Amino acid sequence: MSPPVSEIDQVAAKVAAVPVRLDSGPGRPLMAALLMTLAAALFACLNGLVKQTNLLGMDALQISFLRSVFAAGAMLPFLVQPIRRNGFAYLIPQRPFLMLFRGATASVGVIVWMTALTMLPLAEVAAISFAAPLFATIGSAVILRETVRLRRWTAVAIGFVGVLVILRPGMVPLEPGTIWALAAAGGMAMSALLIKLLTRTEPPERIVFWTNVCLTIGTLIPALTVWMPMTPELWLLGIGMGVTGAVSHILMTKAFAAADASIVIPFDYARLPFVAIVGYFAFGQVSDYITWIGAAIIASSAIYIARREQQLTKKSRPVQD
Repeated sequence: MSPPVSEIDQVAAKVAAVPVRLDSGPGRPLMAALLMTLAAALFACLNGLVKQTNLLGMDALQISFLRSVFAAGAMLPFLVQPIRRNGFAYLIPQRPFLMLFRGATASVGVIVWMTALTMLPLAEVAAISFAAPLFATIGSAVILRETVRLRRWTAVAIGFVGVLVILRPGMVPLEPGTIWALAAAGGMAMSALLIKLLTRTEPPERIVFWTNVCLTIGTLIPALTVWMPMTPELWLLGIGMGVTGAVSHILMTKAFAAADASIVIPFDYARLPFVAIVGYFAFGQVSDYITWIGAAIIASSAIYIARREQQLTKKSRPVQD
């Protein structure tokens, strides 16, 4: 089974190019492509809901908590069948400390991500987030001691050229929101590395459940420092964020379980046009062509990294008579 990749993630996601040796999916590419495309569309809707909630005066810290607590609630129906089959023991992680550490990093990542969304146009944040697989490739070499050879290092370098195209250092001022977006991409990469390890022993639903539990607890205290009273409209937006976040995460997880990462990843980059559509029609945001060029460079590099890793993984498998 191919590993689920966060999206928190989405993100996360979204970072299946991390060079960690895992078995590929059973091979249902059409279903995987559909699931990932739907996840990308829901992810764009989530971003729009975050932006709208912020425009109503809510701080990113409180938005992070609302998204997390409602996503945890939205996960419950998906746990009914596994719990009926296996009992509540199904929710007990086999690697609790790693699960909690992943949850803590996800909490920080979500807060950073939400902050970026409140400060930059939606499409620009999405484009910068495409750099997550590049950070993940570096992390896999440095942290997991995986072998990353010249071709993939070259792809990483080209990908960061795409980041520079978007940022245009020396041509436009470096906005604080851009720094938050880059930090969020780095957080996605770290989250992906941890998920790659967890999926060896934990089923997807358990990972998503504990992620949301940790997110709810981890974002509650910061949210209380900036809490604003909830109105009916804010409650509806919070529920919408939770449902879209949870469902997109599950769809993404199942997409990576249905086919090889190299097949699924290109469809994750449908996020950018979906997000651009939401930004344009909901908020009047128009992305310039330079952002699209930079995003295309980054996406191409990330897709190459994934395909190259898939090739190396298949070559490393023993031939069976």
